[in-house]
Amino acid sequence: MTENDMGRGDGRGILRGDYLNEDRTLTRQDWLEEVFPEWGTLLNRQIENAIVAPGTVALWWLSGPSWCLKTSAGGVFLIDCYSGPSMYTSYDYCGVCRIGGAQTINWIRLSPMVHDPWKFKTLDASFMTHLHQDHCDIYTIKATLATTRCKYVGPLSTILKTRKFQVPEERIIQVKPGDELPVRGATVKVLANYDDIARRTGVPVDQPRAYGEAAVSYLFETDGGNILFLGDSLYHNGYKAIGDQYTIDVTIADMGHNAPGATDKMTPWDLFRVGQALRTKVLIPDHYDNWANTQLDPAQLERIVRENSPGMKTVIMQAGGMFVYPNDRDIGRYTYPDYRECYRPEDSWQYGKPAEDAGLL
Repeated sequence: MTENDMGRGDGRGILRGDYLNEDRTLTRQDWLEEVFPEWGTLLNRQIENAIVAPGTVALWWLSGPSWCLKTSAGGVFLIDCYSGPSMYTSYDYCGVCRIGGAQTINWIRLSPMVHDPWKFKTLDASFMTHLHQDHCDIYTIKATLATTRCKYVGPLSTILKTRKFQVPEERIIQVKPGDELPVRGATVKVLANYDDIARRTGVPVDQPRAYGEAAVSYLFETDGGNILFLGDSLYHNGYKAIGDQYTIDVTIADMGHNAPGATDKMTPWDLFRVGQALRTKVLIPDHYDNWANTQLDPAQLERIVRENSPGMKTVIMQAGGMFVYPNDRDIGRYTYPDYRECYRPEDSWQYGKPAEDAGLL
Protein backbone atom coordinates (compact mmCIF):
# COMPACT_ATOMS: atom_id res chain seq x y z
CA MET A 1 0.00 0.00 0.00
CA THR A 2 1.14 3.55 -0.65
CA GLU A 3 1.21 6.32 1.94
CA ASN A 4 -1.88 7.80 0.31
CA ASP A 5 -3.74 4.47 0.53
CA MET A 6 -2.94 4.27 4.24
CA GLY A 7 -3.87 7.90 4.90
CA ARG A 8 -0.33 8.46 6.17
CA GLY A 9 0.83 11.24 3.88
CA ASP A 10 0.78 12.91 0.49
CA GLY A 11 4.07 11.58 -0.82
CA ARG A 12 6.40 14.08 0.81
CA GLY A 13 8.04 11.38 2.94
CA ILE A 14 6.73 12.27 6.40
CA LEU A 15 3.53 11.35 8.22
CA ARG A 16 0.33 13.35 7.95
CA GLY A 17 -0.59 14.94 11.27
CA ASP A 18 -4.22 13.76 11.15
CA TYR A 19 -2.99 10.17 10.89
CA LEU A 20 -1.37 10.54 14.31
CA ASN A 21 -4.78 11.38 15.83
CA GLU A 22 -6.39 8.15 14.64
CA ASP A 23 -6.80 5.18 16.96
CA ARG A 24 -5.28 1.97 15.65
CA THR A 25 -3.49 -1.14 16.85
CA LEU A 26 0.23 -0.47 17.22
CA THR A 27 3.17 -2.81 17.62
CA ARG A 28 6.75 -1.97 18.48
CA GLN A 29 7.64 -2.59 14.84
CA ASP A 30 4.99 -0.05 13.76
CA TRP A 31 6.52 2.46 16.15
CA LEU A 32 10.03 1.86 14.82
CA GLU A 33 9.00 2.16 11.18
CA GLU A 34 6.86 5.27 11.69
CA VAL A 35 9.21 7.16 14.00
CA PHE A 36 12.68 6.26 12.67
CA PRO A 37 14.36 7.85 10.90
CA GLU A 38 12.92 11.00 12.42
CA TRP A 39 12.84 12.74 9.04
CA GLY A 40 11.30 9.77 7.24
CA THR A 41 12.27 9.95 3.56
CA LEU A 42 11.74 13.71 3.26
CA LEU A 43 15.45 14.40 2.70
CA ASN A 44 15.95 11.41 0.39
CA ARG A 45 13.21 12.83 -1.84
CA GLN A 46 14.66 16.32 -1.71
CA ILE A 47 18.05 15.00 -2.83
CA GLU A 48 16.49 12.89 -5.59
CA ASN A 49 14.35 15.74 -6.91
CA ALA A 50 16.93 18.52 -6.60
CA ILE A 51 17.98 20.04 -9.92
CA VAL A 52 21.52 21.38 -9.49
CA ALA A 53 22.12 24.26 -11.88
CA PRO A 54 25.25 24.30 -14.06
CA GLY A 55 28.05 26.11 -12.30
CA THR A 56 26.89 25.00 -8.85
CA VAL A 57 27.25 21.99 -6.57
CA ALA A 58 24.80 20.94 -3.82
CA LEU A 59 25.59 19.51 -0.40
CA TRP A 60 23.36 18.18 2.35
CA TRP A 61 24.66 17.75 5.88
CA LEU A 62 23.34 14.45 7.21
CA SER A 63 24.68 15.42 10.68
CA GLY A 64 27.86 14.26 12.40
CA PRO A 65 30.55 13.43 9.82
CA SER A 66 28.05 12.58 7.09
CA TRP A 67 27.38 14.37 3.80
CA CYS A 68 25.62 13.93 0.49
CA LEU A 69 26.89 15.73 -2.62
CA LYS A 70 25.02 16.17 -5.91
CA THR A 71 26.58 17.54 -9.08
CA SER A 72 24.97 19.47 -11.91
CA ALA A 73 25.26 16.28 -14.00
CA GLY A 74 23.02 14.46 -11.49
CA GLY A 75 25.73 12.43 -9.75
CA VAL A 76 24.85 11.63 -6.13
CA PHE A 77 27.57 10.68 -3.64
CA LEU A 78 27.66 9.89 0.07
CA ILE A 79 30.72 10.88 2.10
CA ASP A 80 31.30 9.27 5.51
CA CYS A 81 27.61 8.46 5.85
CA TYR A 82 26.63 7.15 9.30
CA SER A 83 23.19 5.61 9.76
CA GLY A 84 23.84 4.03 13.14
CA PRO A 85 23.02 4.41 16.85
CA SER A 86 24.77 5.35 20.06
CA MET A 87 27.53 2.88 20.94
CA TYR A 88 30.51 2.23 23.17
CA THR A 89 34.04 1.30 22.13
CA SER A 90 36.79 -0.62 23.90
CA TYR A 91 40.58 -0.51 24.23
CA ASP A 92 41.04 -3.72 22.23
CA TYR A 93 39.96 -1.92 19.02
CA CYS A 94 39.30 1.79 19.52
CA GLY A 95 42.04 4.27 18.65
CA VAL A 96 40.57 6.95 20.91
CA CYS A 97 40.58 4.54 23.87
CA ARG A 98 44.16 3.57 23.13
CA ILE A 99 45.61 7.08 22.95
CA GLY A 100 43.78 8.09 26.12
CA GLY A 101 44.26 4.87 28.06
CA ALA A 102 40.50 4.41 28.48
CA GLN A 103 39.16 0.88 28.82
CA THR A 104 35.89 2.00 27.23
CA ILE A 105 34.13 5.16 26.01
CA ASN A 106 30.40 5.83 25.54
CA TRP A 107 29.44 7.56 22.29
CA ILE A 108 25.89 8.85 22.86
CA ARG A 109 24.23 10.07 19.66
CA LEU A 110 22.60 13.50 19.89
CA SER A 111 21.81 14.27 16.25
CA PRO A 112 18.65 13.09 14.44
CA MET A 113 18.56 10.60 11.60
CA VAL A 114 17.66 12.86 8.71
CA HIS A 115 18.05 10.28 5.92
CA ASP A 116 16.86 6.73 5.28
CA PRO A 117 19.77 4.61 3.98
CA TRP A 118 17.33 2.17 2.35
CA LYS A 119 15.60 4.85 0.27
CA PHE A 120 18.24 6.34 -2.03
CA LYS A 121 16.96 5.90 -5.59
CA THR A 122 20.03 7.45 -7.19
CA LEU A 123 23.43 6.80 -5.64
CA ASP A 124 26.65 6.64 -7.64
CA ALA A 125 29.18 5.97 -4.89
CA SER A 126 29.77 5.99 -1.15
CA PHE A 127 33.13 7.48 -0.15
CA MET A 128 34.70 6.59 3.20
CA THR A 129 37.70 8.48 4.56
CA HIS A 130 38.64 5.84 7.16
CA LEU A 131 37.48 2.74 9.01
CA HIS A 132 35.78 4.14 12.13
CA GLN A 133 32.22 2.88 12.62
CA ASP A 134 30.70 6.30 12.02
CA HIS A 135 32.50 6.65 8.67
CA CYS A 136 32.59 3.09 7.38
CA ASP A 137 29.14 2.09 8.54
CA ILE A 138 27.50 -1.34 8.30
CA TYR A 139 23.98 0.15 8.26
CA THR A 140 24.73 2.41 5.30
CA ILE A 141 26.67 -0.27 3.43
CA LYS A 142 24.14 -3.07 3.85
CA ALA A 143 21.21 -0.81 2.93
CA THR A 144 22.75 0.78 -0.15
CA LEU A 145 24.27 -2.51 -1.26
CA ALA A 146 20.79 -4.02 -1.39
CA THR A 147 18.93 -1.08 -2.95
CA THR A 148 21.41 0.70 -5.27
CA ARG A 149 24.28 -0.05 -7.61
CA CYS A 150 26.69 2.31 -5.90
CA LYS A 151 30.41 1.69 -5.57
CA TYR A 152 32.26 1.82 -2.24
CA VAL A 153 35.44 3.87 -2.21
CA GLY A 154 38.08 4.00 0.50
CA PRO A 155 41.67 3.37 1.60
CA LEU A 156 42.96 -0.05 2.63
CA SER A 157 41.56 0.14 6.19
CA THR A 158 37.99 0.71 5.01
CA ILE A 159 38.21 -1.75 2.14
CA LEU A 160 39.22 -4.58 4.49
CA LYS A 161 36.14 -3.78 6.57
CA THR A 162 33.90 -3.40 3.51
CA ARG A 163 34.91 -6.85 2.31
CA LYS A 164 34.02 -8.23 5.74
CA PHE A 165 30.53 -6.80 5.14
CA GLN A 166 30.21 -9.04 2.04
CA VAL A 167 30.47 -6.28 -0.57
CA PRO A 168 31.32 -7.83 -3.98
CA GLU A 169 34.73 -6.97 -5.41
CA GLU A 170 33.21 -5.37 -8.51
CA ARG A 171 31.63 -2.71 -6.27
CA ILE A 172 34.81 -1.91 -4.33
CA ILE A 173 37.34 0.77 -5.29
CA GLN A 174 40.47 0.87 -3.12
CA VAL A 175 42.30 4.20 -3.26
CA LYS A 176 45.42 5.88 -1.95
CA PRO A 177 46.75 9.46 -2.00
CA GLY A 178 47.57 10.46 -5.55
CA ASP A 179 44.72 8.54 -7.17
CA GLU A 180 42.09 10.24 -9.33
CA LEU A 181 38.55 9.04 -10.05
CA PRO A 182 36.28 10.36 -12.79
CA VAL A 183 32.68 10.32 -11.54
CA ARG A 184 29.43 11.74 -12.85
CA GLY A 185 29.84 15.51 -12.85
CA ALA A 186 33.16 15.61 -11.01
CA THR A 187 36.73 14.45 -10.74
CA VAL A 188 37.64 13.13 -7.31
CA LYS A 189 41.27 13.54 -6.31
CA VAL A 190 42.43 11.37 -3.43
CA LEU A 191 44.75 13.34 -1.16
CA ALA A 192 46.74 12.82 2.02
CA ASN A 193 44.96 12.70 5.36
CA TYR A 194 46.59 12.97 8.77
CA ASP A 195 44.24 11.01 11.01
CA ASP A 196 46.47 9.70 13.81
CA ILE A 197 43.51 8.06 15.57
CA ALA A 198 42.58 5.95 12.53
CA ARG A 199 46.19 4.75 12.31
CA ARG A 200 45.83 3.21 15.76
CA THR A 201 42.41 1.63 15.33
CA GLY A 202 41.91 -2.10 14.78
CA VAL A 203 45.61 -2.98 14.52
CA PRO A 204 48.21 -4.29 16.98
CA VAL A 205 49.08 -1.52 19.42
CA ASP A 206 52.72 -1.39 18.32
CA GLN A 207 51.92 -1.50 14.57
CA PRO A 208 50.04 1.67 13.53
CA ARG A 209 49.06 1.85 9.86
CA ALA A 210 50.70 4.21 7.41
CA TYR A 211 48.73 7.42 6.91
CA GLY A 212 47.67 6.59 3.36
CA GLU A 213 46.42 3.14 4.35
CA ALA A 214 44.53 4.43 7.39
CA ALA A 215 42.74 7.45 5.93
CA VAL A 216 42.47 9.65 2.84
CA SER A 217 40.92 13.00 1.92
CA TYR A 218 38.61 13.53 -1.06
CA LEU A 219 38.68 16.63 -3.26
CA PHE A 220 35.58 16.81 -5.47
CA GLU A 221 36.40 19.06 -8.41
CA THR A 222 33.07 20.15 -9.93
CA ASP A 223 31.84 22.87 -12.27
CA GLY A 224 30.48 24.63 -9.19
CA GLY A 225 33.65 24.53 -7.11
CA ASN A 226 36.16 22.27 -5.41
CA ILE A 227 34.93 20.64 -2.19
CA LEU A 228 37.45 18.97 0.16
CA PHE A 229 36.41 16.39 2.77
CA LEU A 230 38.96 15.71 5.53
CA GLY A 231 37.02 13.19 7.62
CA ASP A 232 38.43 13.03 11.16
CA SER A 233 41.89 14.40 10.41
CA LEU A 234 43.88 16.18 13.07
CA TYR A 235 45.94 19.28 12.33
CA HIS A 236 49.13 18.63 10.35
CA ASN A 237 51.60 20.97 8.69
CA GLY A 238 51.32 18.82 5.56
CA TYR A 239 48.08 20.57 4.64
CA LYS A 240 50.20 23.55 3.57
CA ALA A 241 51.50 21.46 0.65
CA ILE A 242 47.94 20.54 -0.38
CA GLY A 243 46.88 24.19 -0.22
CA ASP A 244 49.81 25.19 -2.42
CA GLN A 245 49.02 22.52 -5.03
CA TYR A 246 45.23 22.63 -5.29
CA THR A 247 42.49 25.24 -5.47
CA ILE A 248 40.07 24.57 -2.63
CA ASP A 249 36.79 26.43 -2.40
CA VAL A 250 35.13 24.63 0.52
CA THR A 251 36.80 22.58 3.26
CA ILE A 252 34.70 20.29 5.45
CA ALA A 253 36.35 18.75 8.50
CA ASP A 254 35.79 17.53 12.05
CA MET A 255 35.76 19.74 15.12
CA GLY A 256 34.91 19.03 18.73
CA HIS A 257 35.62 19.11 22.43
CA ASN A 258 38.53 17.06 23.76
CA ALA A 259 38.55 16.09 27.42
CA PRO A 260 41.98 16.28 29.08
CA GLY A 261 44.03 13.18 28.32
CA ALA A 262 43.34 12.58 24.64
CA THR A 263 42.80 14.41 21.37
CA ASP A 264 40.04 12.98 19.19
CA LYS A 265 38.77 16.00 17.23
CA MET A 266 40.31 19.19 15.93
CA THR A 267 39.76 22.17 18.20
CA PRO A 268 38.39 25.36 16.62
CA TRP A 269 41.94 26.71 16.49
CA ASP A 270 43.19 23.51 14.84
CA LEU A 271 40.49 23.69 12.19
CA PHE A 272 41.18 27.37 11.55
CA ARG A 273 44.88 26.60 11.03
CA VAL A 274 43.98 23.82 8.58
CA GLY A 275 41.75 26.26 6.70
CA GLN A 276 44.59 28.77 6.53
CA ALA A 277 47.06 26.15 5.32
CA LEU A 278 44.66 25.02 2.61
CA ARG A 279 43.80 28.62 1.64
CA THR A 280 40.19 27.61 1.58
CA LYS A 281 37.51 30.15 0.77
CA VAL A 282 34.82 28.56 2.99
CA LEU A 283 35.31 26.48 6.14
CA ILE A 284 32.50 24.20 7.33
CA PRO A 285 32.92 22.24 10.59
CA ASP A 286 31.18 18.94 11.26
CA HIS A 287 31.12 16.22 13.94
CA TYR A 288 30.83 18.71 16.82
CA ASP A 289 27.10 18.04 17.04
CA ASN A 290 26.51 14.32 17.24
CA TRP A 291 28.44 12.77 20.16
CA ALA A 292 27.67 13.96 23.69
CA ASN A 293 31.27 13.62 24.87
CA THR A 294 32.72 15.81 22.08
CA GLN A 295 29.92 18.37 21.62
CA LEU A 296 31.13 21.94 21.12
CA ASP A 297 29.65 25.35 20.26
CA PRO A 298 30.65 26.24 16.67
CA ALA A 299 30.48 29.95 17.56
CA GLN A 300 34.05 29.52 18.82
CA LEU A 301 35.23 28.82 15.27
CA GLU A 302 33.27 31.77 13.88
CA ARG A 303 34.96 34.13 16.33
CA ILE A 304 38.46 32.81 15.64
CA VAL A 305 38.07 33.13 11.89
CA ARG A 306 36.46 36.55 12.11
CA GLU A 307 39.23 37.92 14.35
CA ASN A 308 42.18 36.35 12.54
CA SER A 309 41.30 35.85 8.88
CA PRO A 310 38.25 37.93 7.90
CA GLY A 311 38.68 36.97 4.24
CA MET A 312 37.85 33.36 5.05
CA LYS A 313 34.17 32.54 5.41
CA THR A 314 32.63 30.09 7.87
CA VAL A 315 29.33 28.33 7.30
CA ILE A 316 27.60 26.63 10.21
CA MET A 317 25.07 24.08 8.99
CA GLN A 318 22.07 22.42 10.62
CA ALA A 319 21.31 18.69 10.34
CA GLY A 320 19.54 18.01 7.06
CA GLY A 321 20.31 21.47 5.68
CA MET A 322 21.14 22.05 2.01
CA PHE A 323 24.16 24.14 0.99
CA VAL A 324 24.67 25.19 -2.63
CA TYR A 325 28.08 26.51 -3.65
CA PRO A 326 28.79 29.22 -4.66
CA ASN A 327 25.27 30.61 -4.08
CA ASP A 328 25.31 30.08 -0.29
CA ARG A 329 28.90 30.97 0.50
CA ASP A 330 27.85 34.10 2.41
CA ILE A 331 25.00 32.65 4.51
CA GLY A 332 27.10 32.39 7.69
CA ARG A 333 24.59 30.15 9.44
CA TYR A 334 22.08 27.88 7.78
CA THR A 335 18.46 28.57 8.75
CA TYR A 336 15.72 25.97 8.35
CA PRO A 337 12.83 27.00 6.07
CA ASP A 338 9.80 28.31 7.97
CA TYR A 339 7.36 27.63 5.09
CA ARG A 340 6.05 31.19 5.07
CA GLU A 341 5.26 30.69 1.38
CA CYS A 342 2.46 28.33 2.47
CA TYR A 343 0.52 31.04 4.30
CA ARG A 344 -2.39 32.72 2.51
CA PRO A 345 -3.90 35.76 4.25
CA GLU A 346 -7.19 35.37 2.38
CA ASP A 347 -7.72 31.98 4.04
CA SER A 348 -6.73 33.02 7.56
CA TRP A 349 -9.34 32.51 10.26
CA GLN A 350 -7.72 35.30 12.23
CA TYR A 351 -7.19 38.12 9.74
CA GLY A 352 -8.55 36.97 6.38
CA LYS A 353 -11.92 35.29 6.07
CA PRO A 354 -14.90 36.98 7.74
CA ALA A 355 -15.50 35.48 11.14
CA GLU A 356 -18.88 34.03 10.15
CA ASP A 357 -17.34 32.23 7.13
CA ALA A 358 -14.55 30.90 9.27
CA GLY A 359 -16.98 29.46 11.79
CA LEU A 360 -15.87 31.73 14.61
CA LEU A 361 -19.41 33.07 15.24
